Amino acid sequence: MQALRLLTRPSTLKARLSILALLAIGIFVGGGGIAYAQTASEVKETLDNAILVFAAALVFFMQAGFAFLGAGLIRSKNTVNYMTKSFLDFCIASLGFWAFGYALMFGGGAATGYIGLEGFFLANFSDGDLVNWLFQMVFAGTAATIIAGAMAERTKIDAYFAYSFVVGALIYPIYGHWAWSDAGWLATLGAGMSDYAGSGVVHMIGGMVALAGAMVVGPRIGFRKEGVELKGHNIPYVVIGTFILFFGWFGFNINSDTLGLNAVNTLLAGATGATAAIYVTLARTGKADIEMACNGALAGLVGITAPSAYVDPWAAVVIGLIAGVIMIFGVSFVKNILKVDDPVGAVTVHGICGAWGLLAVALFAAGNNGVSGLVKGDASLLVPQIVGILVAIAWGFGTGFILFKGLDLAMGLRASEEEEMEGLDMPEHGALAYPELQGLGSAPGTDD
Repeated sequence: MQALRLLTRPSTLKARLSILALLAIGIFVGGGGIAYAQTASEVKETLDNAILVFAAALVFFMQAGFAFLGAGLIRSKNTVNYMTKSFLDFCIASLGFWAFGYALMFGGGAATGYIGLEGFFLANFSDGDLVNWLFQMVFAGTAATIIAGAMAERTKIDAYFAYSFVVGALIYPIYGHWAWSDAGWLATLGAGMSDYAGSGVVHMIGGMVALAGAMVVGPRIGFRKEGVELKGHNIPYVVIGTFILFFGWFGFNINSDTLGLNAVNTLLAGATGATAAIYVTLARTGKADIEMACNGALAGLVGITAPSAYVDPWAAVVIGLIAGVIMIFGVSFVKNILKVDDPVGAVTVHGICGAWGLLAVALFAAGNNGVSGLVKGDASLLVPQIVGILVAIAWGFGTGFILFKGLDLAMGLRASEEEEMEGLDMPEHGALAYPELQGLGSAPGTDD
């Protein structure tokens, strides 16, 4: 009894409980250390997947930026039409990428190096593969969305939906296989073409298909007509869209062990592109044109997409500066030399500046992530990058031209003259973006 009373005395009981608690903590910490050692690779894989999903979400949100930017740069009578296309092309391209695109881009098979032949409809993929599919899919959606702006205000909605599927299912992933799959022939050409996040794979392909589409569908009524100005109707939309795109662009470029370098390079190139564009415009016209500044920012971002993980920050500034200047003169080249009506400047911003981004890798890669260019005395990337540019032009424009010619013959590509004059919102959607202005004669941007 005395022993029992001793053990149950408050002071003794408290000591015993303290010892038990310490033992429990020791067991937990020790066991946790063993568990951690056993699952370290799993933890890293989970974190890598989380970064990819987060990046995919940022790139997905860029669709809202494209919708606002493009709608602001066209006339109000086509706002609903443009918003519909921006939303649905992402959805339809994603189905094409699910059914065929991902397998063609990353699948194996006898034709590996030129085309993938395994994994159609996402058959037999692990959870990690599905995360990668999600990340790649939002890039495919971006390539499809780029085309919308160049063909805005005169393209039939059913033809638009059809080409969105083909871009996501065939055109984008096949070039992507050449450049991004381990055995792709561009990826293994010489030192290997380097396109970190898609200046060529995403932006050049989108820009070149857009050029083909704009040429096949033809210019808007009034394009290059004396006294007619086909101006966009909503500058706030343009600025909001650009902010969203700039924000989402970090998702393009963060999938790396050098997250800080990629993010800083992305910011600097975009900011420098905007600054260069607005100063060039000021020098030429005396006006600080916010539209050109926004497109300058996007030009810088497209230019840095390929080299973001490879160049030092000073080079990102140079790349953005040159991209902003290229954009100013590129828009004039497309309009006045090629005679192509591109309402939002997509061909220049994505196509021409995408080519600049690929070339910039060969010029400015500083050895980061194992890629070196001329600044490090290494010229081995010049040939692969130039070949990648030429192939992107030929593949994007060539397949795009065939696609749009085929759609034109099969279902008709262009809306009727009456529908175009009225605006596509009511004929194709039965809705107006600004119904309160109908019949008042004051709806912005409705005059031809």
